[in-house]
Amino acid sequence: MSDLFASLSSATRALEAQRYGLDVTGQNIANVNTPGYTRRVVDFGAVPPESTRSAGRGVEVLGIRAQRDRLLERRLESEISGSHREASLAGALGNVETSLGSAGRTIDARLTEFFDSFARLADDPTSSVARRDVLQQGQSLAAAFRETSDRLTQSRTDADRQVVATVDQINSLADRIATLNRSLGATNDNGTRLHLQDEQATLVRQLAELTDINIVEREDGGVDVDIAAGRALVVGQTAVALTTSANSSGQHAISSGGVDVTSQFTGGRIGGLLQARDVNIPSYQSRLDDQAFALAGAVNTIHSAGNDLNGNTGQAFFAFTTAPVGTAGAARALTVDPAVVADVSRIAAAQGALPGDNRTARALADVRDARVLDGGTATLTEGWSQLVYQVGRDVQIARSEQGVREDVVAQAEALRDQVSGVSLDEEAMQLMKFQRAYEASARFFRVIDQTLDVLFSTVAR
Repeated sequence: MSDLFASLSSATRALEAQRYGLDVTGQNIANVNTPGYTRRVVDFGAVPPESTRSAGRGVEVLGIRAQRDRLLERRLESEISGSHREASLAGALGNVETSLGSAGRTIDARLTEFFDSFARLADDPTSSVARRDVLQQGQSLAAAFRETSDRLTQSRTDADRQVVATVDQINSLADRIATLNRSLGATNDNGTRLHLQDEQATLVRQLAELTDINIVEREDGGVDVDIAAGRALVVGQTAVALTTSANSSGQHAISSGGVDVTSQFTGGRIGGLLQARDVNIPSYQSRLDDQAFALAGAVNTIHSAGNDLNGNTGQAFFAFTTAPVGTAGAARALTVDPAVVADVSRIAAAQGALPGDNRTARALADVRDARVLDGGTATLTEGWSQLVYQVGRDVQIARSEQGVREDVVAQAEALRDQVSGVSLDEEAMQLMKFQRAYEASARFFRVIDQTLDVLFSTVAR
């Protein structure tokens, strides 16, 4: 009779185990669309017999675990970081491309109109109307350089603001991961730990979108996080805060523990923003300054050697409101010389005192075709076209690389989902399996119960 009672207990354990399996399957199905949720799996174990005369004592639930592949997760985080770097770089450079305007309607058009005005002045070197036209076109050209320089500066400032905002987001995520580490170390409940680790995985992924990171698993289920260069961001229950401060160029440097680590951020959203802010946009600004400086130098050299309407020489046409350092700052400071603005008769058209002489005006008109850029290999118009082309090419490369990275991310996510994702078809099969096992265990329980009834009836007689 004791064996029958043992069988009854075995059936009870089986019913409880299969019910637990149904609960876990239902949890998986309920969270099929929950971001960051990892599929749960129940581990069963046979209960060993108490004696050689027993087949066993049924089944027991050993535990519940999440289906994770840490290698796939680390690879996915790396690819996500690269994808978001290219996306942020493409976005920042796309703003620059827009600020340059369309071909034939910005500085290239102003250059053409400026040199055309000198050609018209050459046709009538004593005309005050032609001289005012030259002044107007010169002011328009200088304004175009200044406005373009301001737009590049604004694009760089916008990228810098986004860097500061991204650092704040990194700090916030690091704090939340450290808090989760504390909670994981303080709980022994497996269900709670699995929930916390799902939340942890979601935060780590969000952090990987912002910067490239290295993850080290802790024995208690938490994680230590380093930026890719190896500097600690989260250590156990402590988050190492990043700080930002404006440097000598007005941009914000990133520090950790008082050490400048700006150059160590190369991936994620912040990596793309820093690439645009510190490399690409300054390069475009430098090329623009070179063009403005070359323009002023070429025009002033010829203009200063010519004679104005009063026969005077030595007057520069362009000036700088602030003296450039080398060529740096030339575009932002370019203006028409105040003396020329005050008196258009000071515009030089002649190359001597002969009446109707137009040689200086003609020489100035010919500057449009002079190779004054890049060591005498490019004209001013070609220099502007090369700048526009460079920006467009950089944007295209970033977008192309972004597309490639996104494809890799999609493939990595598909691999991860094969392991960790919830498949409704698979869960339906599990549901049926546990249902059938539960029904069989219930039938076994009923048979044992009926057998005990027969036995008790027989004994009572």
